[in-house]
Amino acid sequence: MISSIIIDDEQHCIDALGADLGKHCPNVEVLAKCASAKEGILAIKKYKPQLIFLDVEMPWMNGFEMLELLDHIDFSIIFTTAYDKFAAKAFRISAVDYLLKPVDAEDLKTAVKKAEEKINSASGVVNIQNLLHNIRQPEQQQKIALPNREGYEFTRVDTILYCSAEGAYTKVFLTGKRSLLISRTLGDIEEMLPYESFIRIHHSTVVNLNAVTHYLRTDGGYVVLNSGEKLMVSKAKKDALLQRLGLKKD
Repeated sequence: MISSIIIDDEQHCIDALGADLGKHCPNVEVLAKCASAKEGILAIKKYKPQLIFLDVEMPWMNGFEMLELLDHIDFSIIFTTAYDKFAAKAFRISAVDYLLKPVDAEDLKTAVKKAEEKINSASGVVNIQNLLHNIRQPEQQQKIALPNREGYEFTRVDTILYCSAEGAYTKVFLTGKRSLLISRTLGDIEEMLPYESFIRIHHSTVVNLNAVTHYLRTDGGYVVLNSGEKLMVSKAKKDALLQRLGLKKD
């Protein structure tokens, strides 16, 4: 059995999640149901659960602030939240599990299975620590979790020069002439990157605008990066790029 607690300020959400766990995840034992972050801290210290279901938005103290008050995190976490594209992106880039309210049964079973795999594994704790780091930082200084064979490599956004599609994979080119081959599509990686700094310049290329030093009109259009690399701009993407660069259209 997986020992767990639920922390949520809305009683109907606590009741619904408890019922769903009993019905769909019989291997999860709920030891406590807490209506505030303060109650949650006390329950964590008392029961030492393997898994907590943590509401993000709560009055007085939200879920992130609660975690920062803990001396250490030695349990898996599944965040629960009403739909918020910004919160969802924060979870995705940090490779942290979350559920949207109202909770879907299949999503719940998948999240519990993933959490079970992370129990007693340091990787889950590292992901949470990265999430807490990210919510305190501007987007360019945040770290995104790029999956590799061993788990994830947490990479600062401002070290990414550009990303290139390679079939179902993406090659991420970093400062210092490093590159990573990631088992995600270019579209998946693009969604994780901040819109203000990145733009797709070709169906197979996303570039960091902060790394662009020149735009060349020759042969249809190219950008030159501070690494010296030269990347082709497609005709379909050229006008959007020029607008983002503050340049007049050709």
